[in-house]
This record gives sequence, C-alpha cells and structure tokens, in this order.
Amino acid sequence: MPADVPQARIARFIRCNMPAILQHWDAFARSIPAARHMLPERLRDHAAGILNAIAHDLDQPQSPSEQADKAGGRAPPGAHDTQAEMHGADRLGAGFTANDTVAEFRALRASVMRLWADRGDDGAELANEDLVRFNEAVDQALSESLQAYFVEKEHITHRFDTLLSATPDLHFIVNAKGDILYGNEALARLLGKPAESVCEQRLYDFCPVHAAQLRRDLRAVAETRAVGRGELRCIAADGAAHTYRYVIMPVLAADGSVDSLTGTARNISELKASEAKILRNAYYDSLTSLPNRTLFRERLEHDVRHAARTEFALALLFIDLDGFKEVNDRLGHDAGDLLLQQCARRLQDCVRATDTVARIGGDEFTVILNEVNKIAFIEVLVCEILAELARPFFILGKQVTVSGSIGISLCPQDGRQPDELLRNADQAMFVAKHAGRNRFAYFTPAIRDSAWARLKVIDELRQALARHELLVYYQPIVELATEAIVKAEALVRWRHPDGSLVLPERFIGIAEETGLIGEIDAWVLSQAVPCAVRLGELTGIPFQISVNKSPVEFMSRLVKNTWDEDLELLGRAGPRIAVEITEGVLLDDSPGVRDKLARLHQAGVQLTIDDFGIGYSSMAYLNKFKVDFLKIDQSFVKDMLTTNPNNQIFAETIIAMAHKLGLKVIAEGVETSAQRDWLRQAGCDYAQGFLFSQATSEEGFAQLLREAPAHWA
Repeated sequence: MPADVPQARIARFIRCNMPAILQHWDAFARSIPAARHMLPERLRDHAAGILNAIAHDLDQPQSPSEQADKAGGRAPPGAHDTQAEMHGADRLGAGFTANDTVAEFRALRASVMRLWADRGDDGAELANEDLVRFNEAVDQALSESLQAYFVEKEHITHRFDTLLSATPDLHFIVNAKGDILYGNEALARLLGKPAESVCEQRLYDFCPVHAAQLRRDLRAVAETRAVGRGELRCIAADGAAHTYRYVIMPVLAADGSVDSLTGTARNISELKASEAKILRNAYYDSLTSLPNRTLFRERLEHDVRHAARTEFALALLFIDLDGFKEVNDRLGHDAGDLLLQQCARRLQDCVRATDTVARIGGDEFTVILNEVNKIAFIEVLVCEILAELARPFFILGKQVTVSGSIGISLCPQDGRQPDELLRNADQAMFVAKHAGRNRFAYFTPAIRDSAWARLKVIDELRQALARHELLVYYQPIVELATEAIVKAEALVRWRHPDGSLVLPERFIGIAEETGLIGEIDAWVLSQAVPCAVRLGELTGIPFQISVNKSPVEFMSRLVKNTWDEDLELLGRAGPRIAVEITEGVLLDDSPGVRDKLARLHQAGVQLTIDDFGIGYSSMAYLNKFKVDFLKIDQSFVKDMLTTNPNNQIFAETIIAMAHKLGLKVIAEGVETSAQRDWLRQAGCDYAQGFLFSQATSEEGFAQLLREAPAHWA
C-alpha cells in the first residue's frame, strides 16, 4: 500500500506513538479491578501486541470482497493463534470479565483517536472509509480476543466440571431461590436425572422431606453472608438411604451483593454407621446387646433423680448366675456365651419396657425397676425371674441347668446414690448365694455391717503376707502299722494384728473369693520345702510334707498364676512334697484342670485327695489322674463308733476300693484310741488327728518326732 494511503498513515502513527498511546491507555486500564495489581509489563505487552497487529492489518491491501467479509464479521481464520487470541485467553486467566476485555479495546481505540486528533498528523484528516477500515481492524482483533476468551472459559468450565464430577461429593451452585445453576455428576445421579437436566431442578428436590431446612439455610447464608453447615438424611433415586453433611457459602459480586450460593455435600453414611457402632460398643454389651455397665450407671443416675422428683420407689436387682462357671468350664466358652445370651432374653421378657436390664460383667446382671409402689410387685417379679433362670437351657444340643441369686436394694430406703444402691444390692446378693442359692435377699443394715467387717478382713489379709503375719503349722500323719510319724500336713495360720491366732476356716474362703489364695498357697509351699529337708535330716530318712492346693487355683482365672514357680520348687523337692486337692478338682475335668494336674504329675508330685467321700466321688477319676493317697473325711471317722455305725461301712468301702486301685488311705480327725484301733483293723494305712497331735510349729513338730510314739501311746 502506498505510503500516503490514510490507513498506512494510521499504521505508521500507531507504531511511532506506541509509548504515548499505551500511557494514555494504561490510565484507563488501571480502573479495571483485575488489572490493578498486574505488573505494568504484563498489562502493556498484550496491548502493544494488539496495536502492532492492528497496524499490520492496516498495512495489508484488501479486495472489495475481503473488505465486505470483514465488515460482516467473516474474516478468514489464521493458521496460528493471533496476538488478539492470546490476549483473550490470558485475560481470562488474569480474572478479567468479558466486559473488561471489551473495555480494553474500546480504550485502545479511543487512545489512538484522541492522540491523532491532538497531534493532527500534519493536519491530515481521515476519511470515512479510513475510519471504517481502522474500526474494522479493531473490531476484528476484539472478535478474535473474545472468541479465544470464551473458548478458554469453556475449557476451564469443562475441566472444572470434570474435576468436580470425579469426586463422589455433591457440588452445586444455586441462586437465592434454590434453583440449581450448576450440579456435578454425583448430584445428577442422586436425583436420578441426566446431567444436562439438573439445572431444571431446585435444590429442594434433592431431599423433599428436608426442603424447609434447606430453604432456611439458603436464606440464612444469603442474608448473613456467613457459611452455613448442616446434615440431612435422604432417600436417593435408587431407594437407598444416605446421610449428607453439607456446607453452603455465598458467592459475592463486585459490589458486595450475593450473586449466588455454592455448596458441597459429602456422603457420611459410613461414618455415621461407624459412629453408631462405636457408640453402641461404648454403651451396650457386645454379647447380649444389653446395656453395659456404663449405660447402666447413666440410667440408674437418671432413674434415681426421677424417683426423687416423683416420690415413687425404685428397686435395684443384682443377679448372679449360680453354676455358670461349671457350664463354662465343662462345655467351653462358646456354650457359656450362648447361655448368657439366653439368660439375657429371659430377663428381658420378665420386666416392663420402662425397666432396664443390664449386663455389668461376667455372669452378673442388674435390673432397674422404676415407679414401684408395692413391695409385693418386686417379690412377684423376682420369683418369676428365679423360675425363668431355673428352667433348663438347651445349649449345643445339651440340657443345662443354672439358677440365680438375687440381691435387692430400694431407693430411697437403702440409699439415694447410685453407688450406694449398687453396693447394697451386691451385698444382698452374696447373702442370697451363701444362704443356698436360687433365692433372693433384701438389703438390711445387718448385711451392710457384715460386709464392712468382711471388707476389713480382706484388707487386713492383703497385708498379712507383707507384714509376715502368716505362719505354717504342721500336723503329724502317723503310719498305723508302726505308729511312727512318717508324714505331715502343712496348715496355714494367721497371727492377726490383734494378737489372736486365726484358723484357716476363718480366712481361706475369703482368700479364695479375692484371688489371694494363690499367693498364700505358694508361700506355704516355699516354707514347707525347706522344712521337709530339715525334718529329713533330723530323722535320717526322706520326710514328706503335704501342702494344700485350693480348687480355686485350678479353676479360677482370678487367682494370680504362680504355677511355674511352684512347679520349679516342687521339682527340686522331689518326693519330700505331696499336694492335697479336693475331689471336686477331678470332677471338673476341664482342659485347664487337666493341664495343671498333668504338669504336677510330670514334676513327680504325689497327689492326695482330701475330704474323700463327701462329694461326688468317682473311682474312675482316681485312676485317670494317677492319685496316690485318699483321705477319709473326718465326718466319717467322728461318729463311726457311736451314733452312726453306717460310717464304718463307708470307711471300709473306701479303704477296700482304694487298695484295689493301689492307693494308700489316710483317715483324718482321729481323736480316740478306739477310732485308731478300728481303722488299723479295717486296713487303713495312715491317720492324723488330735489323738496324735494338733498342728504345731516346726520346732514343736521336731520335738514330736523325738518323743513319738510314746507321746500318744
């Protein structure tokens, strides 16, 4: 194009006055919010590029048809991205709106025309066609820029939608009325709608049941501009129930008004189920599904407060199963668990819906009876419970029978605090159990006093070992054929802090109940072994001492495990020590008992069955467990020559059967010469009792060895 063509002059003017045009344009551009913080270089570079592109366009000749196409907005596309197209894509990334981008081009046009008019370019004026050509070039650049702007915006929107649809969370944008402006694929699936038709819905369609809640939350966010949060449970299009936790935030326009509301919602159904499971585990027994100790305490506290307000009485039942341990040991823990589950159901069937049945541990249950106005009601219910528990259970194809011991405390008579009521009901339960089981007992002040005395004994007994208050006494066992002392039984005594000597029947039962018996028996063994060595040195031949092992040590998991230490000591002692057990240990025949008896046998320990004949005696068990000695219980010996001659028959039978099995027999409780003589004639091997000596200290026993048998001849 010739140099004097007006378009060429405009192109040359743009190139020559680029700094002035940009400076004039920059003042306007800084008024665009998105441009205020942009670096000058980034803001001006695109404008300079567009001006150069416009100048280049003006330099190019145009045919009439090309000019007509451009005037109609049909300029041919370039092979590569133009400067205007790059400008549009960049401005979108910088946060410019479409209006901001249009305003930039209008400002460029105005800046060029203002400077042209001010300088006049040597007074030359532009003809209409020149202005048309210049404006067409600007419009073409603007068109290219906007096209790139919106194409890039579509790409960003597509990427944004792809991102949001890749997550299972619901994402949405709504107006203040709740109309959905945008919803991702997850929301479309939940509504059961095609993705393209989600925007035809309202957010309330998401969960019609909670429409009022959603309207309230949307309105609150729009009015306060604060973030809204909530949860709702809804039924999806597929019929599945879901719980969602949602967050709604306001989208603010440039003037600070709320343009729309955006939100996200996460499916927390699994979390809710997990929380419910944790809550249930925290408050309910996993085996029986009854309230556990924690929930029981909370309900008891609540019910006690309610009783105080209403002046109705409240009854607390403490139930312990009789015979549960035997079932558990004989049939196994699975059978025990099934038994507990069936007991729980029977207890629940006995009470009202307003009452609480809880399992507070092991085979212990509690029942809270609310609004009790007659004692007779309690007794009727308790008798029903006892009858239900006494009915046979069928567990793993076997019939099982247990019973219950029930203690009862009343509020407010027996206490106004939950701990006090529970403690008193527990104490009353022990009274029922010791009275014969399968019965109930009300709490009384006498029970409380007895329980406190018992607790005092327990506390003193726990300290007895540490304070060296326990003693070992030895009672001689005489060979009837020679009347020589050949054995001894180690018997524990307690030198009480008050100075009295307490016999075992006063404290061994408590030691068994509290689990202290294992430590006591182990201590007795540790004293008996060196004593047997010393007595053997005195007599010149090996001397054997019998030590007792409580049945609780064989059967209970509460007792401190000292078996490894005991067996090591027994192994070193050899035949100097024999172990006495009751026949109930053999009859238990559980895996744990069998294992402990086998370990005793492997250690070379001789076994003596104490109190034989007063329980469920079985010769088969004697042979199975390789027993060495039988002790005829003193109840047979005491009256055999006076009031109960049948005891002679029992004693003779025991002696004869034992000898047939290769066992030796010891009679205990021998107090007269006539008893001794009869036992000798019946073939009894050994005897012990007051005729020969009471239990005495090691020093006293050594003196007996020196004096016997003249001492009791």
